[in-house]
Amino acid sequence: MKKSLLETILDPHELSVCFQPIFRIQGGARRVDSVEALIRGPRGTNFARADILFDYVRRKRAEAAVDQSCLVAICDAAAALPPDLRINVNVHAATLGHSSEFVHFFQRQMHLRSLAFERFTLEIVEYAPTCNIPAIAQSLAELRDHGVRIALDDVGLGQSNYRMMLDCRPEYFKLDSYFVRGLSEDSKRRAVVESLVTLSDALESAVVAEGATSDDDLSRLAELGVKLVQANILCPAMPVEQLLATAHLGISALFAPKILQHAEGKNAGNFESPQRRSLGVAAAHSIST
Repeated sequence: MKKSLLETILDPHELSVCFQPIFRIQGGARRVDSVEALIRGPRGTNFARADILFDYVRRKRAEAAVDQSCLVAICDAAAALPPDLRINVNVHAATLGHSSEFVHFFQRQMHLRSLAFERFTLEIVEYAPTCNIPAIAQSLAELRDHGVRIALDDVGLGQSNYRMMLDCRPEYFKLDSYFVRGLSEDSKRRAVVESLVTLSDALESAVVAEGATSDDDLSRLAELGVKLVQANILCPAMPVEQLLATAHLGISALFAPKILQHAEGKNAGNFESPQRRSLGVAAAHSIST
């Protein structure tokens, strides 16, 4: 039987994963602090674009189901990464507000693949005033008990406001690229960044600046006290095999294919696991057609 469009999108096998490094910049030195996992939809369709993919998912109210599918795809791809490299995963606030369903699913995936909880940072996206704040707080508390860190995405835009900072108590504020591009030439943007750095220090968090487009912007960020930067100018998002072939992760280009081959071998039997099959049940339950 032919799958529907939504069923195709919710199939982890149909999703592809790219990773973009987040660099720690200090004293002119740059090293990879972590990577963000970025999802692309089925190849050869409009849904290969992330914005179209997730807009469709939100209109179908299938955020919880797609977040589970994305996590499966990311965990499969992450098996090829160095075992000590931290990984950021995007999760909708609405998903975290559905009691502990996602938390339990996350725990199963970690145990299934023997992945360390401490390697993961959840980036909360699409926060809305209608979200179940007590349930979100409970989900975050359970995740933190396992060593998972929390990041607040798109700070400065939409609903990423002061209340969200207090509700979620994130370890990281991800400053939207709107405030970073052209920073070196715009004193008002610098004032926004400076104020967020001051606030993050007071809240015992760290700022991650996204989207710098020039060396001047990078220099200004450093002057303002921003140590973590994610930007195409440093390294664009790319599939894991391409990332391993770069020098960013400190892996020899000759050694990288061996890591990838080992990871593919480990994942060969995962596709029909009980947890993977349960994803289809959870997805069907969560989708309103």
